[in-house]
Amino acid sequence: MKLGVSTSCCFDWDFWDICATAKDLGFKGLEIRKLKDSVYAPRMKPFLDTSIEATLTRLKQVGLDIAMLSSSAVVGKEGVVDEALSEVRAYTRLASRLNTPFIRVLAGSRPDDYDCDLDLVIDTLLEMCNVAAENDTTILLETNSIFSDVTLLKEVLDLVNQPNIGAVWDINYPYRFFDESPFTTVDILKDYIKFVHTKDSVANGDDIEYRLMGHGDLPISDVIAALRTIDYQGYLSFEWVPKWSSELVEPGIVMAQYAGYMQRALKKS
Repeated sequence: MKLGVSTSCCFDWDFWDICATAKDLGFKGLEIRKLKDSVYAPRMKPFLDTSIEATLTRLKQVGLDIAMLSSSAVVGKEGVVDEALSEVRAYTRLASRLNTPFIRVLAGSRPDDYDCDLDLVIDTLLEMCNVAAENDTTILLETNSIFSDVTLLKEVLDLVNQPNIGAVWDINYPYRFFDESPFTTVDILKDYIKFVHTKDSVANGDDIEYRLMGHGDLPISDVIAALRTIDYQGYLSFEWVPKWSSELVEPGIVMAQYAGYMQRALKKS
């Protein structure tokens, strides 16, 4: 397994400062979510037509992959299908140029957004897979919002039944919302798991408080052990947003703590 980090951790940094820090800390890949004020990767400065070739050259020199493009495209919502498909088209073209295999999509704009038309989800994912196949990329639906229920997620992915469909396992939501052990999640989704969002947290009543790795109670060692049962070789990507905690001010410190904790955890397992 490899360590990755989302640009959401330090979105206001210069892109190349993110790359340098990630490289120094032992990360192997970046997940592109937000840079500066943009959450739309095709318009981010490093990925514009005027910049992308230089970006690819420098990334090769640094030794970092762009592991996934995390889009804002939402499936299963009336009135936004055309917008979501347009976004995925642009993302697949960019992914092809960056040699990035995965594009993340969502069922809701927030973790508590459960308003979803499942038939529309399936139809939209089928269209997205067809678009993505033109550029040899895979669509990943995240275990978030209604699909924190991974049994439901598997049913939908089975019905889509495309070779370029899969899941992003965000370890927080099935555990928090369904009290589901990592071994159960992995047993249900199996090889649908193509990418993993990693973080730590504690429950505080109905709220979730995000913590430094090892300072919450998410069963990280069980996550790693469960993934080993399916010979998962992909990314454990650190997803953290500065606004999640007023105590975690400096992104570099948070990234370093994650890298050190996970490197030790991977060696122990």
